[in-house]
Amino acid sequence: MTEAGKTPFPELDIILENYAEELQKTLGSNFIGFYLQGSLALGDFDLTSDVDFIVVTNDDLSDEQVNSVKQIHNKTYDQDNRWVKRLEYSFFPKNLLNKHSSPFINGKRNDTKERRLWYFNNGSRNIEKSDHCNTLVTRWTIREKGAALRGSDPKTLIDSINPNDLRREIKDTMVGWGKELQENPNEYKNRFYQSYLVLNYSRMLNDLHQGEIGTKLKGIIWAKQNLDLEWFSLIDFCWKERQDTLISVKQPANQKIFKKSLEFVRYAVDQAKKYKITQL
Repeated sequence: MTEAGKTPFPELDIILENYAEELQKTLGSNFIGFYLQGSLALGDFDLTSDVDFIVVTNDDLSDEQVNSVKQIHNKTYDQDNRWVKRLEYSFFPKNLLNKHSSPFINGKRNDTKERRLWYFNNGSRNIEKSDHCNTLVTRWTIREKGAALRGSDPKTLIDSINPNDLRREIKDTMVGWGKELQENPNEYKNRFYQSYLVLNYSRMLNDLHQGEIGTKLKGIIWAKQNLDLEWFSLIDFCWKERQDTLISVKQPANQKIFKKSLEFVRYAVDQAKKYKITQL
């Protein structure tokens, strides 16, 4: 957790504090809290990261509130700085926080409409319905590491999550998403994702073994201690790529690296399938 809910960047602190205040004013009694998550909570946030958070509400947003938060979002989006284009967040009704929901079940996509929350994607002006944040990984991260810019301690809102429940979600996600990646890779065929896939699958393998969510750096350290030597140069290349602040999904993938990244995903999925989740 970042100290007092602050980020490593003062300019971003100001943006988030002002944004949380505006949302609280607009939503009134429907507003419960504003919680940083993702890399902001885990401690590996950098200049290439998304600005991830959730807004907890008493009830789902009304049509009027949806329009109001879209106006606030776009007013912020129009500011001249790098951070406002990277905001990524969902509005989470309080009653859903302790209702376990995962993107994959037994390796198959769980895309029921009931899972979808009001959501702003990274770089988007438009609010949509998405299940992006409706995961145990998000709940665990907010409860155990999340910083409250507004609202009570997240532990008062979210019950503790059994490590094996978290492991099942991670394993199912690795298998299910891995299958989708192999069947339809073109969506991810760019410079950003060719590295992200390797780093994220390394992290998920580490998280699967630890039963908690860690950073990308912890993931690659674990991978180089536990995976086959043949992958080390790819992991090192992807970590170095990650440090380039100009990396983008708009840049073409290196064909050779992207092919190798998909091979690594297959390898990581095979490792995940072998992992036995034992009863605690």
